[in-house]
Amino acid sequence: MSVVVERSPVPRWLTDRISERHLVAIGIGWVAFFFVFPILFLVSESLNFGSGGLFDAYRRAMGGVYVDAFVRSFIYGFLTTVLTLVFAYVLAYYLVFASNRVRLLLTLVVVPLWIAYIIRYFGLLLFFSPTGPLGEAGLEIDLLFTSTAVIIGLTNAYLPFAVLPIYNSLNAIHHETIDASRALGAGQLRTIYEVVLPLSMPGIVAAGVIVFILAAGSFLGPAVLGGPNQSMIANEIARTFLEAYNIQLASALAVIYTVLLVAFIAAFNAVFDLQEALGNL
Repeated sequence: MSVVVERSPVPRWLTDRISERHLVAIGIGWVAFFFVFPILFLVSESLNFGSGGLFDAYRRAMGGVYVDAFVRSFIYGFLTTVLTLVFAYVLAYYLVFASNRVRLLLTLVVVPLWIAYIIRYFGLLLFFSPTGPLGEAGLEIDLLFTSTAVIIGLTNAYLPFAVLPIYNSLNAIHHETIDASRALGAGQLRTIYEVVLPLSMPGIVAAGVIVFILAAGSFLGPAVLGGPNQSMIANEIARTFLEAYNIQLASALAVIYTVLLVAFIAAFNAVFDLQEALGNL
C-alpha cells in the first residue's frame, strides 16, 4: 500500500520562517499604509487650521450641489446593485444548473475585466448614439446623458463582479439537496425560492457589497454616459480638486463619502454578517 504525500506549493523554509503573526502584521501594515494613513491625511487637509472656522470645508461640502451628488451616488449605486444582482443570478444559475459549456461562458464573463472601463463606456456611448446601431436601425432611443444610461453603463461594467461570487456560491450547493426537495414534492420555483436562494445567499451578499461600493464611487460612468445632472460624488471631488483646485473642500468631500460608505457597510454587516457570508465563499 503506497502512501501519497501531498507537497505544499509553499517552500518549507518559507513556512518555517513566516508565522501567523507575520501574516497579520503584513495585513495590518497594508491596510494602514494604503487606507488609514491616506484617510488621516485627507482629514488633516480638510480642516482649516488658518483663518476662519475649523470646519468651513465641511459646511461647504454639505451645500446643495454636493448633497445632491451624495444622494445621487447612493441611489445610482443601489439601483445598479439591484439590476446587477438580478442579471448575475440568472446567468450564474444557468451556468451551474443548465449549461454544458461552463468554461466557455465563464471565460466570456471574465474577458470584459481585461478591457479598460473607458473603452467599455465609450462602446456604450457609440451604441446609444444616433449614429450607432440603434439609430441606423431606425430606433430613436434618447438615452445618452441620462440617469438610465449611467445605470445601464454601471450595470454592464460591474456585472462580472457579481456573477463570479454568485456562481461560486451556487456551485457549492449539492445537487442531492435539490433532488431531495424535488422528491418531496416541491416544484422548480419553490425549490429555487426555499432551497437554492437561501443556500446561495453568501454569494448574493458578497456580490451586492462589491457592486455597491464600486458603483457608488464610479467616476467614468457618469463622466462618459451622463451629463451635469448625473454627476456623482467622485465627479464632484475631481472637479473640485482639478478645476477649482480647492484641496480642503475636495478632502472634506472624500472624508464624508468614506464615512458614509463605512457606515453603510457597518449597517449592512449588522444585518447580514459579512464575515460569515464572505467566509462561506
